[in-house]
Amino acid sequence: MAQQIEFFTEYIPEPGEVYEISPGILWIRMPLPFKLNHINLWLLEDDDGWAMVDTGINDDRTKDLWRSILGRVLKGKPLSKLVCTHAHPDHIGLGGWVCDEYGAELFITREEWAFGRVISTGVLKDKKTYDDFFLRLGCDKAHLNEYGEHVMTAEQLYCSVPHRYQRLREGSTIQMGGKSWEVIVGLGHSNEHACLYCADLNVLIAGDQVLPKITPTIMVQANEPEANPLLDFLESNEKLRYLPESVTILPSHNRPFRGLQARLDQYSAHHSERLDVVLGACDEPRSGLEITNILFPQDLDFHGMYFATGEAIAHIRYLENERKLSRTNDVDGIERYCAIKL
Repeated sequence: MAQQIEFFTEYIPEPGEVYEISPGILWIRMPLPFKLNHINLWLLEDDDGWAMVDTGINDDRTKDLWRSILGRVLKGKPLSKLVCTHAHPDHIGLGGWVCDEYGAELFITREEWAFGRVISTGVLKDKKTYDDFFLRLGCDKAHLNEYGEHVMTAEQLYCSVPHRYQRLREGSTIQMGGKSWEVIVGLGHSNEHACLYCADLNVLIAGDQVLPKITPTIMVQANEPEANPLLDFLESNEKLRYLPESVTILPSHNRPFRGLQARLDQYSAHHSERLDVVLGACDEPRSGLEITNILFPQDLDFHGMYFATGEAIAHIRYLENERKLSRTNDVDGIERYCAIKL
């Protein structure tokens, strides 16, 4: 039986505090202005400089905290590397500022760099694309602005993502903290998420791919409405199975922990249960919004509904690809889904 989830430490650093979580790895926790109110970030010292893993969002408080931390920690050495696991704003939002202010070189996968460049410049602010997407789900026309607000304002959380970068790719290595770290690419939560594994330390910097308490958001986006991110997520997680049972996981949210295999099993079980709920709900034709409300019966604001609808459609697309759901486009322009009877 797989080892159960075991937290590595009970300690949680305060904003602006630096805590050595593992030999040579400093843990920083930055605040976020969301329901998920923090992100874990990491600093590692090399002989000739420092590496930072992820940045926090683009706001003045995070900049001030970084100035205070780096002023105390760097000890005259440069911040030479900025390694970003993926391009969501809490992970690369301050990327441009860090590189400009401290001269760091950005290391990131190609797809994450491209996505970060696009969203940080506001290119994805295409209201028609989002309106069409939410109308097909059955959302009320009167509330379209609220549903799409999350994306329409997303670039505010980013500094411009640097023009230049060094590419991380599956199986490549990067030197941090005097050690070699292997890149293991995860899919589903983002386009080409880089997890980083150090065999010498038996540590996995997991980003958002593996979290101890919550499941990462797996959602279909309006700009790629036929994607199957849940399949991508579950399949790419299998690449992590070879890691030792004893590996320490440094996640982007909550506390460092052990029990990787158990957590991967929990993800599979969780999504299997959610797929069963969706399939059971579609004993009669249902719109995407109706399925969302069945999967997420709790009261959600429009910010929450943006993520909830994307998650619901991810489960729908998975079942469509398994040929368990059929889709019709009704005269009202709303897509409806129904279980295929065998």
